[in-house]
Amino acid sequence: MGIETRRMIAAGLGLGGPVAWGVASGHPALGTLAALGALAVSGVSTGAGPTGAGSVGAVPVGGVPAGTTSADSVSRAAAPVDGVVAKVASLAEGLGRGGCAVAATTVAGLVGAAVGGQGWITAVTVVLVAAVAAVVGGFSRPMAEHTTRFIVFMVISTGLAKHAAPVAAAVLFAEGAIWGLLVTALCTHTKLCAHTKQSRTKRPRPVAVPPASPAPTKRALLRRWWRTLGTVRGWQYPIRLITCLAAAEIIGLVWRQPTASWIAVTVVIVVRRQLDGALRRAIERAAGTGAGVLVGSAVLLWVPAPWLFVLLVAGLAAVRPVLKDRDYTLYATVMTPLVLLLMEGGGRVAPATIGYRLADTAIGCVLALGLGYLPWAVRRERSTRAIVD
Repeated sequence: MGIETRRMIAAGLGLGGPVAWGVASGHPALGTLAALGALAVSGVSTGAGPTGAGSVGAVPVGGVPAGTTSADSVSRAAAPVDGVVAKVASLAEGLGRGGCAVAATTVAGLVGAAVGGQGWITAVTVVLVAAVAAVVGGFSRPMAEHTTRFIVFMVISTGLAKHAAPVAAAVLFAEGAIWGLLVTALCTHTKLCAHTKQSRTKRPRPVAVPPASPAPTKRALLRRWWRTLGTVRGWQYPIRLITCLAAAEIIGLVWRQPTASWIAVTVVIVVRRQLDGALRRAIERAAGTGAGVLVGSAVLLWVPAPWLFVLLVAGLAAVRPVLKDRDYTLYATVMTPLVLLLMEGGGRVAPATIGYRLADTAIGCVLALGLGYLPWAVRRERSTRAIVD
């Protein structure tokens, strides 16, 4: 079974399992909350994957991939053992990343559900907490991933106060996240066992690979992050995000309607940290989000039977990993209705609510593109031309 198929199975079971539990227990809304937790960690590598440290192929150990041999026969004999040790170490490292993702998801659910639905208190808290997280995310790439995940799901959680108390929402998020990681790790372990049996019967060929550069220390990362805070670049993403998010919250306060939080959700989905080539990706994400709202709205008006709803969530979740690597617009088109279905808990919504949701999506996309990308892209282009001239 290929790694792509395993990723699809893990994603489908990761989100479909909690929803099935909710339907079977008679509390579908609680099941969808747990599924949101699983969704938050669905992109976290736990040691299996086609790329990176979690690759199922050769895994680096001290800068040399498992399977690389020296001239002596002892190293050749030890290579399969080194490969197994490396894969176990990779799995442990992946689970460590997963633990950080679970913590970020749990706190996001707690904060979002605690401040949700309280008017100006919600708006100010969300903007301030997101600002701090965006600044801290500049520390390193893993920190950027965790803080981005935290911001997105904190904003999503502000619209979930009607489903559960803050502590209950946080617990459900944590349980769903742990379930999602365990399912992914199980697929990793199965693949690891198969590869281990194969390595016992087939001697790996020597592979010449240059040694990997050592990872920077925490102190070096701290010094680099502190230096960037003294430049415009270090504050660029926080300013872009907070400008859009503050505008979204103000509009939601002025225009009272049941889905106002979706404006902020759209903003944090569309605005991303990297600005290089981001305008094209933002347009793709905005187009996919708009199309996804139409699809999700149609499903919410239809109100499928409970177990059909489970299959629908599992199916949408399963195709996400494939679409993310191939077509980002289609990925956003699938991701958005998935979030919508989970936020609504599988319940029926009024046609007027669908209209509000579409309007909120359009407003969020305009804010993200108009405030979060276009001015900054124009500024960068002018700076580049000035340097060239």
